Amino acid sequence: MDNKVFSSTLQSLRKEKKVTQEQLATHLGVSPQAVSKWENGSYPEGDLLPAIADYFEVSIDYLYGRGGRDKSFEQIVFEKIREVSIKDFERDGKAETHRELLRLIKNIQWAIQTGSWINNETFFERPNDPLDYPKMGSVVLDNLLYSYMGLREDNDFHLFLSSPEDKSIFEKLFRDTGKVEALFRFLSDRDHIAIVAYLYSLAQEEYAGVDTIAKATGVKKEKVSAALDELVHKICASPNPAITFVKEVTSDKENVIYGVNPGLGGLFIGLMMVAAEYTAPPEGYSMQINCRTKSWLEKKKK
Repeated sequence: MDNKVFSSTLQSLRKEKKVTQEQLATHLGVSPQAVSKWENGSYPEGDLLPAIADYFEVSIDYLYGRGGRDKSFEQIVFEKIREVSIKDFERDGKAETHRELLRLIKNIQWAIQTGSWINNETFFERPNDPLDYPKMGSVVLDNLLYSYMGLREDNDFHLFLSSPEDKSIFEKLFRDTGKVEALFRFLSDRDHIAIVAYLYSLAQEEYAGVDTIAKATGVKKEKVSAALDELVHKICASPNPAITFVKEVTSDKENVIYGVNPGLGGLFIGLMMVAAEYTAPPEGYSMQINCRTKSWLEKKKK
C-alpha cells in the first residue's frame, strides 16, 4: 500500500480543520514528532486510527484512499435544509415563506425530542392537535438540557435551554432584574398590551404615530404617548431596540412614528407563548423524560 496516500490525506485533513501538528498530537496523546512522521511517510499505531478518523469525521478507509469521504451528521442535515430551502425559493420565487423548510425543521426538532427517549425505537410524526383537543406538551429534562415542545395549534413552539455548569448565569436572571421587572409591570396593564399588540400588527417597515395607535386601540393619546416613551427610552432602550421609531417631518411639524424591530419580534411572541404555557400548563405529555437531579439555582446562604 502506498503510504503517501495516508500521509497526504492526513496532512490535507489537518490543514482543512486548521489545526497544527501540536494540536492534533495533544488530542491524540502523542508527540508532535509522531504526527510529523505520519505526514512524511510512516503510519500510526493501529489503535490510533479510530481516534484519528473520528477527529476528522471520516472513515478509516478514507484515510487510506479506499473510499469516499463520509459526511458528518451535521453536514448531512445542513445540506438537506439548504436543499429544501432552495426548493421553497424556486417554487415561490421569493424567500418569505418556507413551507417545506418549516415542516422539515419541526420534524428534526421532534426527532431530537423523541430520539432522547431510549425506550423509543421508531420515529413517528409530531402531534399537531387542533384546539378542541386536550392541551399537550413534551419535555426532555436532565442535568444538562431542557427541551419543551407544545403540541397543539395554540402552543406550537419549541424551547431549548442548555444548563451551564456555572449556576450564576441563571442566578443573574433573578438578581439583575431592573428592566425585566419594568417590562412585566408594563405588560400588567391591558392598555399597554393593546398598544404593543397593535405595533406587532404592523408589517415590516410600517410605522404608526400616537394618533393612529390611539384610534386603533381606543387608548387615550396621553397614555399611548407616555407608554411608548417608557417602552422606547427606558425598558427597550439599546443600540438595537425592540421598539423602533423615526421622526416624520411635514411642512408644519415633526412627528415621531413607531414600529418594531423585525429581528426581535419572535422573541416577544415567544415570551407571550411561554407565559401562557406557564400559567395554563398542558393537561398531559405525549412524551416526558425527567432525569434531572440538580436544582436550577443555588440555595441562598444565610
